[in-house]
Order: sequence, then C-alpha cells, then structure tokens
Amino acid sequence: MNTKDKILKYLESPDSEYVSGQMLAENLGLSRTAVWKAIADLRKSGAVIEAVTNRGYHLVRTTPKMSQKSLSEALPELDVYYFDEIDSTNNYCKMLASKGERKNALVVSSKQLKGRGRLGRIFESPDGGIYLSFLLNTNKKVEDNMLVTSAASVAICRAIKKVCDIDTQIKWVNDIYYNSKKLCGILSEGVIDMEAGVIGAIIVGIGINFSTPISMFPVELHDTLTSLYEGENDVPQSITQTMIVESVVKELLNIWDNIENDKSFLDEYRKRSCVIGRYVNLFRNNEKQSGLVLGIDDSAHLLVKEDETGKIIELGTGEVTLRLNNDKNN
Repeated sequence: MNTKDKILKYLESPDSEYVSGQMLAENLGLSRTAVWKAIADLRKSGAVIEAVTNRGYHLVRTTPKMSQKSLSEALPELDVYYFDEIDSTNNYCKMLASKGERKNALVVSSKQLKGRGRLGRIFESPDGGIYLSFLLNTNKKVEDNMLVTSAASVAICRAIKKVCDIDTQIKWVNDIYYNSKKLCGILSEGVIDMEAGVIGAIIVGIGINFSTPISMFPVELHDTLTSLYEGENDVPQSITQTMIVESVVKELLNIWDNIENDKSFLDEYRKRSCVIGRYVNLFRNNEKQSGLVLGIDDSAHLLVKEDETGKIIELGTGEVTLRLNNDKNN
C-alpha cells in the first residue's frame, strides 16, 4: 500500500473526524513532508479534504475526478485522450485529424492553458471545468456549422438535466446559460480534406464550468459567468465530471447520427432559447444593428426584425447581446 492509500484509509476510519498532520506522520511512520505531498495527490485524484487550523485534516468525500481510465470505460467505442492540462483540446483534435485519424475521437482536459472562443477570443479555462473536443469524421452533408453548434447546445442541455437535474438555456449562437449567466461555450470548426476538397472532419469544442469558484475567473467576468457548482464541496456525492462527459457525448452522437434527416432537435433548441422574443444588439461585419428576435429557422439561423427598417433579416454569423430589461430603447 503506497503512502497516498495509507493516508486515505486512515482518514476514512470512523474515529478520524479531524487528524493532524503530526498524528498522521507519527501513526503511519511518515515525514510531515510525505503527508503533505500525499494529501495534495489525494486532492488531485478527486478527494475533497478540508484542512482546519489547530484541528487537522478531514475527509469530506472521495468522488473520483476524470481520468483516462474512467473516460475510456464510460465510452469504450471512442478513442479517448485525457490530459490534466493542455493548451487547447481543439488544437489536439486538429493534430489528430492531420495525422489521418478517421475514427470519432474525444479529447478531454481538466484545464486549458490557451482555450479559444469564437473570433479568436480567449476562453477562460481554469481548474474545475470540463473541457472537451469531439472529432467527428464525416461524409454527411452538413453545410452549415450552425447546425453542428446547435446540436451540441441541445446535447449539453439534455446531459446537464439528466445528470444534475439542472435546467439551462441557450443563447444563440454558442453559449449555454444558467441563472442568466454563461455556463458553457461551444466552438465548432471544420477540418478540410485538402485532397478531396471537402470538410473531412468537424471538431466540436465544449467548455463547461463544472465546479469552478467564481473567484478563479477574472474580476471583470464575475457578473457574467457561473458554474454548475460553486466549488468541489458543493458537488453532490453521486455526480462526477465523467458522467457529464459521457452524457454529452452520447446525446450529441444520438443527434448527429440522424442530423441529415431529422432536425427535430431544433424544436428543443427554440424552447430553450433565451433570445427569442427579446430585443438584441447585433454585431456583424463590424457594424452594429438592433432588432427583435422573431425565431430560429431550420438552419439554426436567427430571424430578426430590424428596428430601423422593419426588415426581417436572417443571421447566420455575428454576435448578439441581450438588451437590459428587454427594453427596445436600451
């Protein structure tokens, strides 16, 4: 039994409500440094251990974190690549595609160092999040990236409801909202097959704030971002990050396998939309427009009635921001 397992077993015993580092060291024949390192390793593995001054360590729970083993066992039909941290899961998928990966593949990390959002923006990716990219090799005739992003949006909402019993909304085009704040972002990218001159693969990048305390985000984002759970201590014992990943992937594949002929998922997309019926500001081609969102069509394009002209426009790209209090004059 290694040092980490010895300490875990000791902390799990009924008589060890709080145990000092000194007591652990003496009873297990370890140095204080070895105890400290083992506690750190246990926390990295998913154990939630409190440290209270003058009382010691207390094991709250041992819910496992994501790992190569847990993800591969949950999704045996996929090639799965797990990292504790990575520059970008989308970049790794691009590398796999460039090397000829032809099977659907999943890249997952607990932290990104250079996460990206739409239009090349930085996507904050601290510890406590779930960052995954799905490489979908395809010969499907899905010409519009919007449908892929929309399918992913619905899959994420379904998965969160199924695993966490939490209802979420979709902000066109690529954000999932919870309690009126951004919970998740999606970045879909096509990989061109240069020989065939067609899209040979699609990469769906997803970043979910799972148990990231708001304090870990830049101060300027505190009013706009949220997590499913405010820290590891808030996560129910029965829920793991692996469960979220498994459910998202299965829900997405279920939609993807029938996407050419069955677009009924868009009905759920519309029901979960937080922009339909709202006044919004639009930003496209570096120009600002504004109007009322009338709906979302079967290509997942936004239908907006312009304020100035009354003309109904179909928006396939661009940025949308909700107006405060839904006021036309804001």
